[in-house]
Amino acid sequence: MARRELSREELFALVWERPTSEIANELGISDVAVGKLCEKLQVPKPPRGYWARVEAGQMPRRPALKAFREELEAKRKSALQARTAGHFTELQSKFLNAALEELRRRGIEHQVDTSRLKHISNLDQDIAAQTLLLIQGQAQKWAESGRVAVKWGTSVRASIGKLVERLMPLARPQLLAFETEGKRHSFSAAGPIVFVRWTAELQTRIATLARIARDQNLSHLVQPLSAADHAWSSTHLYQPESDFILNSYLCISPDAAWIEWYRRSWREENPPERHFTSKIKLRDVMPIDFLDGEEDKVLPPAISEAKVKPYLARLQALNEAERIFEMITNAAYALDRSVPNETLAMADRIWFGSERPFQAAREAFAHIETDLERWEQQIEVERSQLAQAVLGVRPGDIVASQQNGALTRISAESMSLYSTEKRVTFVVSGRRFRKDGTLGKISDTMSFTLDRSAGDGN
Repeated sequence: MARRELSREELFALVWERPTSEIANELGISDVAVGKLCEKLQVPKPPRGYWARVEAGQMPRRPALKAFREELEAKRKSALQARTAGHFTELQSKFLNAALEELRRRGIEHQVDTSRLKHISNLDQDIAAQTLLLIQGQAQKWAESGRVAVKWGTSVRASIGKLVERLMPLARPQLLAFETEGKRHSFSAAGPIVFVRWTAELQTRIATLARIARDQNLSHLVQPLSAADHAWSSTHLYQPESDFILNSYLCISPDAAWIEWYRRSWREENPPERHFTSKIKLRDVMPIDFLDGEEDKVLPPAISEAKVKPYLARLQALNEAERIFEMITNAAYALDRSVPNETLAMADRIWFGSERPFQAAREAFAHIETDLERWEQQIEVERSQLAQAVLGVRPGDIVASQQNGALTRISAESMSLYSTEKRVTFVVSGRRFRKDGTLGKISDTMSFTLDRSAGDGN
């Protein structure tokens, strides 16, 4: 297909007619570009497992293409607001300059020209993260000490909160956010959140501590956090209280990280309060190469009959259960919809008098709808368990395979299978790892096929 501008309708027809990788090859672009084009034109894409179901002989429902003019206009306005939101006010620039000067005072060199600091694009990610931590923890102190010539109050606090909002998207890749468990604290109803500066040195340190905890069979190890490592945030800023001090510790177990913090009063009669943040799985944030014991389960796209043979009886039973389920479902649907109630009632009176077998049958089918739903759930559970047994994969495993000519790795979240007389397709779905080895947010699906036409397959 020659590369040209596609209409929204043409793109919709293409993405529901064949997989994205095939469309990308025909158009001479990447599958990521196809995805971005769909997002730009607001074209819905097939959900996970769609093409596996098609290969298995099913006909999944295709959605309608909705109008999108108003949505595009709203998106345009939102983009315009986002562009203008990057500009700093005079007050915000003062606090940014104070943070940058503090970095230089601590020996951290940067190339930011403070005299021309007007837009967020002048900052890189690491400097944005460090200035954000400083502003969150020190803004009020700078104002009260006169370092920033402003009187601290509600309006100043709101302006600094907006500044933190603007810095956060840029700084976020350099920060790790730990949310406090429960509401046992007194900072705010929704906080606080602990932001930790996410550097390569910290990742190496965490990997070392996790390895020690694993090798020594320890529940976890603890390391104090300095002011340069982290900052507290209640909504956007943490407002310090003069009669309390905080001590924060980074806790590392073999597979997770969290913050443990102690809040205590200067008054000795008040006992210290101990609290925890929620735990973050190391696999979700650490490059996989940093983690010991994490081995890929490499699977070929084609599954051999020898791998499936021990489970043929279960597969046959599953196929039979699906066939019976479909038959009963179709019968219930037909009896419920094809003949009006009045017709059934008349047939009952003419042929059976007061016995009413037709009406009773319809009522019986209405009562088994709940049973059919439960049966469908049980069938899906068996699909998942059988797929796990055949592939040797469990939720949480790292699965690697050649998919569309490229090696793909995902953290398995769900498994299933779809079977026909000629083919069995096993599907593994989960979040895909990025090129840098960290676990991304994009969900992906891997398909593994057994061609039953090559052998008995029974």
